[in-house]
Amino acid sequence: MLDHKYKVFYHLAKNPNTTKVAEELLLTQPAISKSIKELEKELGISLFLREKGRMQLTEAGKYLYEKTDFLIQREREINYEIGKMRMSIKGTLYLGASTTLSQYILPEVLARFTTRHPQISISMSSGNTDQIEHEILAGNLQLAFIEGNPSQPDIHYIPYIRDEIVLVTAKDTPVEENISPEKFIQLPFVFREKGSGTYHIIRKHLKEAGIDINHLTNRLVLGSTEGIKHYLLHSDCFALLSIYSVREELSAGKLKLIEMNDLCIHRMFYIIHRQGEPDPYARQFMEFALNQKK
Repeated sequence: MLDHKYKVFYHLAKNPNTTKVAEELLLTQPAISKSIKELEKELGISLFLREKGRMQLTEAGKYLYEKTDFLIQREREINYEIGKMRMSIKGTLYLGASTTLSQYILPEVLARFTTRHPQISISMSSGNTDQIEHEILAGNLQLAFIEGNPSQPDIHYIPYIRDEIVLVTAKDTPVEENISPEKFIQLPFVFREKGSGTYHIIRKHLKEAGIDINHLTNRLVLGSTEGIKHYLLHSDCFALLSIYSVREELSAGKLKLIEMNDLCIHRMFYIIHRQGEPDPYARQFMEFALNQKK
């Protein structure tokens, strides 16, 4: 298997921060530095440029990172396949999800998967769609679930489940059950941040309906759906949110749904990985998640 020094180099090349890499690998910072120095001495060439406290890969470092990335993926495949033969698959899956999916859809899937496969540990990261796609492209995540439209040529998008964006407000907000586009544009809104997949989808559909999102009354921008829901409960504002994220509040009568005449916003959630054959652990979780939705 790949020498320990190469694994340390690989993690540091992905994330040139010795403190974070030391925490991730359960090593001390001096141990990280020692491994890199020994590897550079062994290869007879510098792998990092160190300037003003920052580390950058040299040309040799870039070459080595590309090769170690390939070898580490092959090592994961070997461990996975040998584990299948032993009927005891062990390993870690680095999984990501955008906010709506990580909070309201995936927890049940994760619980079922880890119950069935207790020896596969999952390291879960959450963020908005732009952040998650960046982590996939950087190789920090092997699989992710996102909202928004496919936009990256180096990412493979697999349709997962359909979602509906609905208009909601606090139960006591004085408003008709059905509103026209003319009244819609007069409402005070709370929106997610611009990097959010939900925001991108809303902006796209509103534009198709002849509504410029920048011309709406935007009272507040919040980086979490939970934050938006709590704000709605204490204000007269409105929000466009995934139906999955507001089911409990609608059932409890805390929020109410307002029908939008001539405006319907649907979207697809996607499973994503880097182009090419997915990581074996990622493939197993992806197949499990797709089967669970049936």
